[in-house]
Amino acid sequence: MTRESSESNVTFVILGVIFSVVYGGIAVYVFCLSGLAGEFGESVWRDIAGIVVSITAMLALTYASLLVLTYRRPDRSEPGDPSAFEWHFLVPCRDEEAVIGETISSARTSFPNCHVWVIDDASEDATAAIVRDLMDIDPNVHLVSRVAPNARLGKGKALNAAFRSVSDFVGGDAALRQRTIIGVLDADGYLSDNALELLAGPQGFGSDEHGAAQVEVWMKNRGDRRPRGDRGWYLNGLGRFLVRMQDIEFRTSNSAMQLFRMLTGTVGLGGNGQFARLTVLDALEEAHGDPWGNKLSEDYELGLNIMALGFKNTYIREAHVSQEALPYFRRLLTQRTRWAQGIMECAANIRVLSKANSLTVGGWLEVHYFIAQPVLTMLNLVLVPTLLVLALIDGSIGFLSNSLAWLVVVAGLVFLIAPYAVWPVLYRRRGGERISLLSSVLLGLTYLVYVYLTYFYYPRAIFRMLTGRSSWAKTRRNAEDESAIAATTPAALRTIPLVDTAVFDELVLDLEGELAAVTEIVARFVVAWPRRIGQLRGAVASEQLEAMWDAIGSIRVSAAMLGAPRLQVAAEEFIELLSEQQQSPGTASTETRLDDGTALASELGVDMAAARRSVGEIARVGVDTVVEMRSRYLEVDTRIPSPGAEPVTPRESR
Repeated sequence: MTRESSESNVTFVILGVIFSVVYGGIAVYVFCLSGLAGEFGESVWRDIAGIVVSITAMLALTYASLLVLTYRRPDRSEPGDPSAFEWHFLVPCRDEEAVIGETISSARTSFPNCHVWVIDDASEDATAAIVRDLMDIDPNVHLVSRVAPNARLGKGKALNAAFRSVSDFVGGDAALRQRTIIGVLDADGYLSDNALELLAGPQGFGSDEHGAAQVEVWMKNRGDRRPRGDRGWYLNGLGRFLVRMQDIEFRTSNSAMQLFRMLTGTVGLGGNGQFARLTVLDALEEAHGDPWGNKLSEDYELGLNIMALGFKNTYIREAHVSQEALPYFRRLLTQRTRWAQGIMECAANIRVLSKANSLTVGGWLEVHYFIAQPVLTMLNLVLVPTLLVLALIDGSIGFLSNSLAWLVVVAGLVFLIAPYAVWPVLYRRRGGERISLLSSVLLGLTYLVYVYLTYFYYPRAIFRMLTGRSSWAKTRRNAEDESAIAATTPAALRTIPLVDTAVFDELVLDLEGELAAVTEIVARFVVAWPRRIGQLRGAVASEQLEAMWDAIGSIRVSAAMLGAPRLQVAAEEFIELLSEQQQSPGTASTETRLDDGTALASELGVDMAAARRSVGEIARVGVDTVVEMRSRYLEVDTRIPSPGAEPVTPRESR
């Protein structure tokens, strides 16, 4: 530990003690001595309840205050050389045909030297076929197939199977294994372009003391204006609220928690965006039989086990992985119930950590508090209403007629609101999101409502543990709710050829007959297509005109370069649709502008319903074009029969 880090730790210990004394004193006065819940000393059980609530309030406010201070510290990550390492991404999948192609495409186009290992956990859809189609033209894409009875036994089991495949692939060279980094991405996870540079830097694997790392998590659909499709303005408004709240949560309070854990030495690993050295996973295999355990939060368990072996986890805030936020309360409830139960299951790992002497005093306190949060929340859920009911029964609530007593009420409200309302304001300052100060304040008030949703899933998680239920429920993807591709190509487009071989021949001549180089360009187009159409779909969903222009421009240029006239025309029709806007930016109503003053495309005269239909048609043409190019130029067939697709042109020997 550096001298600077040591001084920071001492500072935070002192601040923690001060906060605990101040908040503890206020909490004892509000909940025990103010008369809010009756006179202290009259009832033993009421006194105990007041003391417990005071302790939980003191812990929550102290923790929140330390997190805010940590979050405000400046960024310090420095880039390194990604080529000094070998990168392998593991992507566990079960019925992920809606998102897996785009995820692979994003990883392979952003990081050309990485390997992507998709673990198909007995999917019943086209997940495996999509992966195999990409494997045909990209040797860095791999498929790990799991079938019954060894499939669907948990995410940990799936990751262990992939670990062994990667281990065999890398081989026994000790130096190579030391510089091989294994990352885990969700099936909808996209890494920021700077991720590997920062992970390779001194705050990441550029330091030999770091055995594992976690990057920040963002919500990639945070700008979606219609996260629930055609279900009306009210339900879409609710969906936008849930999506934005999840983005705030992960990029502020969750990120602050990880930054604080950098000081306590207890950085946790998440299910998306976690990275570890292959040699560290080797050590875990030797110690436990498998690197990953089978708890519902196998990611957090992995981090604890890594610390127990004496390795250090680190956190990179300046890089991020993007994933889908859930716009449906029921799906969010299912996801968070699983997470809460998994965290509580990790209580068994604390004993191993204690025996290994791997924790500082601060680390011991942080881990215990984090794992105990569901139980502490349940205590508040039961005890606070109980104290209020008792106060109503014996009439002590009448003390509110006293003017001094209103100060107690105000203090109580501050205890409930302040620790949560501050995060959206910090989100605006550090998150780079285009929201106004007023919006951030309003988001702060609503964030309190979102945080208190924990009162729904924590009791559910505890009930599942008490009843011995530990089944893993996959969260349904948002993309599964809507048709992402048109069933058929519009009649006007069907008259236009999918490919123009003359353009291909001209490209071969331009490259002096280097056919291999040209087919490599075609292969890159095929691999990049899912990402390109995904970027257009995301831009249309957020109704941001500039992003729509950028996405469709990329599609048009690549189609023209490779001789895909039908796709080029489809892109030009979309461009014409954007160009037909009837209003200038200055005439859009202020109510429908984004918070930075940018007007939504719909308010500039763009027919968004037509734009969404057009995206589906472009996706249809793009898929047909890819199928044709694979057969004609790369001489590989496509495994997935796509509804409405035209018959594939027979291969021509070149």
